[in-house]
Order: sequence, then structure tokens, then C-alpha cells
Amino acid sequence: MVITAQSNEFQVRRIEREALAFLSKGRERPEICWLVLAFTAFLRGDRDECVRCSEAAQALARHDVTILTNVASLTCDLGEPRMAVNYARLLADTQRSDPTSRIKAARVFVTALRAEEAAAIMLAHDLNATVAEGDAELPRDIEATAQIFIRCGVDAEQRLALLETAVEAIRSQGCMIRGSRLMIYDDTTRYELYVDETASQCGNVNFAIAEVLTTTFDNAYPEVITFVCRPVGSLSALASRSALMEVVE
Repeated sequence: MVITAQSNEFQVRRIEREALAFLSKGRERPEICWLVLAFTAFLRGDRDECVRCSEAAQALARHDVTILTNVASLTCDLGEPRMAVNYARLLADTQRSDPTSRIKAARVFVTALRAEEAAAIMLAHDLNATVAEGDAELPRDIEATAQIFIRCGVDAEQRLALLETAVEAIRSQGCMIRGSRLMIYDDTTRYELYVDETASQCGNVNFAIAEVLTTTFDNAYPEVITFVCRPVGSLSALASRSALMEVVE
């Protein structure tokens, strides 16, 4: 079963009904059903239900690498960085984590603006030498991001407060966050949040983000990190990351 950001409403509802039917019949591995329901809620734009189902899946399989990998990535894309970090820590610490799982945890830490934690995991488990060929630049990017934040003196809680404020500004405009990505540009970063809106509407949301950041914080550190809203269609990798799930039974 594959769920993508391009799934239509009929497909999503059908998959949702099937998962609920499996749950009601007491089939094996209910945590997978809850995980499927988390993804269908994500695709339907129901943030609260997505969070609830993610928590249910993780509660039933606290140390399952597949569950933790998916809920960490999913909640990060949903705009729930604190929850994503908690899942990523569990993923990185579980004894059954393989190098690939820990690398995925490091990716979540970076997107949740905890690059120093990502760098520490990569170093502690000697993962810099085990990244896949397509990820060859990942260790360098993680270290570069961590150094940007360290040099500028913007600690993790300050970054998180900025991100959460930007997320709330987007939601206050009636938008559902469908993906997130941290971009690195020399000595600065840009945090991109993706929504199902046109480029024109994203421009209006960006104005709202800038306004709330400047009125909420004495210093929003725009020279270190900026936050922008973009149409989800512009993120070609979204369907291959956490908006895509494969369940093999």
C-alpha cells in the first residue's frame, strides 16, 4: 500500500475505511493500522487526528523502528517539531536501530532545528562514513548548519520558538502544513513550510509570518534564519519522504 501527497480523496477515504475495519476486527499489528490512519489524516488535512493516530501507533510499538521512523518524519512535516524530536530521540536510542534509521533520525533533528544534536548522533555512531551515495553531502550540511547556529548564538529553544511562531502564523491563515525543509545558504538558513495554496496566497501568508515574528520577538534573527511559506507542488521530494509510506505485510 502506498500513500502519496497526490492521492485523491476517494483513495484516502478507502484506505482509511480499510484500516478502521482491520482495527475493529482485532487483526495483528494494530500499530500499523494507526500509522496508516495517521497518514490518511495528514492527507485529509486533519492535524489533530494525525497527531492522535501517531501517538496511538507509537504507544503500541514504542521501540519499533518502522513506526518511529514514520511518525518522526510525519510530525516534522506536519509542523510539530517538539513531537518529532521526541520520536527521533527514541529512534536514535533504540537498540535495534541500524545506521540508516539513525541517519533518518539525524535528518529529523536538522529539520526540527536541532542540528547540533544531529551532528552528535552522526559522530557518536560513526555515521559519516556510512551514508548512502546519494547522501554524501549530508554530514557536511549537518555540520555547516550546526556551526551557523553556534556562531550566531541562537540556541535551540530560541530557534524552536521562532519556528513554532511561524507555524502558528500559517495555521492562523487557515493553511495546513504539508511539508518542511531547512535550506542552507553560506552563513544563513531558510526554513520552508509547504501548504496547499497558490504562490499568490503564500505571499500573503509570508507577510503574516514576518509580521508576527517582528512583533513577538525583540530579535527574530533574520540574518540567521528566515521562514517562508511555499506551495506544496514546489517540493518535488515530498512524496518520496514522509508524505509517502509503504506498508508491507
